[in-house]
Amino acid sequence: MKIAKNSVWCLVVLYASLLSACSDDNFNIGERFIDSSIRTIIIDTCSIRLSTVSIDSVVTSGKNSVLTGSYSDTTFGRTECVAYIPFTVPGSMGLPDADIVFDSIDLMISLNGTWIGDTTLFHSFGIHLLDEVIFLPDEEKYYSTWSVPYGNEPIALLRCKPHPLSGDTLSVRLPDQLGRDLLEKIMDDDQEVLGSQERFMNYFHGLAIAPDTENISVLGMATGDSSMLIRIHYHYSMFERTEGMVSIRSYADRCFYDVTTDRSGTPFNNLYGNELPSSMTGNMVLVQALAGSYVTIDFPYLNNLLELGDYCTVISASLIISPVRGTYSEEVPLPEDLSLYISNENDVTLGYITTYSGDALQTGNLVEDDLFNIETYYSYDITSFLQEQIGAIGIYRRKLQLIVPEASQAVTMHTLVAGDGSHYRNRMKLKVRYLIYDGK
Repeated sequence: MKIAKNSVWCLVVLYASLLSACSDDNFNIGERFIDSSIRTIIIDTCSIRLSTVSIDSVVTSGKNSVLTGSYSDTTFGRTECVAYIPFTVPGSMGLPDADIVFDSIDLMISLNGTWIGDTTLFHSFGIHLLDEVIFLPDEEKYYSTWSVPYGNEPIALLRCKPHPLSGDTLSVRLPDQLGRDLLEKIMDDDQEVLGSQERFMNYFHGLAIAPDTENISVLGMATGDSSMLIRIHYHYSMFERTEGMVSIRSYADRCFYDVTTDRSGTPFNNLYGNELPSSMTGNMVLVQALAGSYVTIDFPYLNNLLELGDYCTVISASLIISPVRGTYSEEVPLPEDLSLYISNENDVTLGYITTYSGDALQTGNLVEDDLFNIETYYSYDITSFLQEQIGAIGIYRRKLQLIVPEASQAVTMHTLVAGDGSHYRNRMKLKVRYLIYDGK
């Protein structure tokens, strides 16, 4: 019995030694009996074909927030946003039975932590009266390409040095006459104005918040709950002076904003409505929330890997995406999350790249080099995708789409400018660990 145990132990040690001897990248197994060779190689020179594709529009309503302001960049152009804010009909205010005297009216604005641009400087925004009612469209959504006419001259000017991350609340005084008129209608319980939401909007169309000449940033402003409202201040005297206030909330469901982009003089000048290969845009591609663009990624010569041996398989594959230095900063932050979708030859989305567990989209695992700004990159595990694509031809070939997640598209201005495989400094790479079997 003891001899048998020793024999088994010797066989285990011998087998382990054989495994260790076969761990090299180039080895033979059973050469005396089977004439074969198995090797593992790492490839990071696979060709990648990239294009930037524009998105016509995004939904900018129903987000409980709006964007307003402007920002210019020599790489991706100038973007301008105008916010359109209607207000809800004031309810019963329970005003006292006294001689009420109007004091002032102001607009309260809460920042929601979204921005692009230098927020350490002063910025100015014009407050304009809308010329028309914001009607509800048939599909009950407002898009970034829509707008509402408003007065050329602002009725007030908001000049501020914002601190968006601290949740600043900004205040701008509106014209007294607007406040007196509104307060008079409320005091008289004028049903021609206050009888319904429609009547009130016909009387007071709302406000537009637009970038003024001294504006070089885009700010996110909350519209839900009491985040944005008009306050009318008044006082009355009976036995002593008493101050009061009427609050009129924004009509959040109909608040939206438009987006206009001018890319003249930039590498992406001809992007609108087109698909531009990176060879036409300075070996760069553009992923931009709100302004609307994403990137298609294709591996045109992937099947050439099949020529490396009699039998081949992908063991692992990583896609490394490097932002172009100088196109991002604290003023222009990179997207925290970027999703990869799978599309067919007609760029129709068919699926997406998930995490290992398969229950969530990969977000890119952004690594930021805050010290030298050199090793900043996104990485994606696309092993399963390449395993399925090896050998695929014709209508079975698939591409990838790199895009800002849908939940963030209409509420941020986050931008990624990435280099393609030929960029002089920041190149996109596909790293493939490949197992090759050669039979002889």
